[in-house]
Amino acid sequence: MLRTRLLVISLAALCVGVAPAMADLAVVIDSSETMLTIDSKASQFDLTALGTARDSGSRMTAQVQDTVTTNTLDGIRIDGYSMSLGFHFLGAGNAYTANGSFKLGDVSATTTWDMEADFTSSSVALVTVGGEKRLEIQGSLSPISGNPSILMGSEPWVFTGTAQSGPANADGVLTTITIPGAFRYDTGGLVAMYYPVFGQPSSLQDLFNSASVGTHMDNGSVQAQVVVPVPAAFLLGFLGLGAAGLKLRRYA
Repeated sequence: MLRTRLLVISLAALCVGVAPAMADLAVVIDSSETMLTIDSKASQFDLTALGTARDSGSRMTAQVQDTVTTNTLDGIRIDGYSMSLGFHFLGAGNAYTANGSFKLGDVSATTTWDMEADFTSSSVALVTVGGEKRLEIQGSLSPISGNPSILMGSEPWVFTGTAQSGPANADGVLTTITIPGAFRYDTGGLVAMYYPVFGQPSSLQDLFNSASVGTHMDNGSVQAQVVVPVPAAFLLGFLGLGAAGLKLRRYA
């Protein structure tokens, strides 16, 4: 009995040692032509803002990548996409948060969004880069209450663009990327946004105090990543076969 247990443990260790590293997959969104517009002010320093594509000519790339090698497995470019990114700034002085929603539609979007998520900031900062100041907002995405996933729509999830981006084309269609098991995309969502700031505000409080309804920050960028873990079925399969083999040997 003890020998059998030791063999099972040894086989498990061997499987872990020889099994290839299993990378996760990530849907990566990148746009360098976005705009942040102040749409309301509840107080002198507390306001809401809306991030959108700058205009119908704004471009975005959407790619499926291996998170270990960062290799692109499939990709498209999107011209004239639609994006809604709502914020609600809270805080005092330089201690601000930005919480709202992230919604993105591809070129075929009509009345529904292809990505929907709650956005929670982890950092809101006013920084100086190359002598110019910019607003940096970083945070995480999570499924909106009642939604099974950040990726919404069909199963498998299909995101439509206008042209392929890069040499990879995993689904065989130049103008789409396809993701099976979209319901698993519920963790690991990250967003980083950067917006140039005009003038020389001394703090976030100064920046938001001087902003009025309709003020916008142009030529910003939005980068988002939604990760899905690869199931460990491959490794479990090896362990299951090994244990079964030992059982058969025992009763032979």
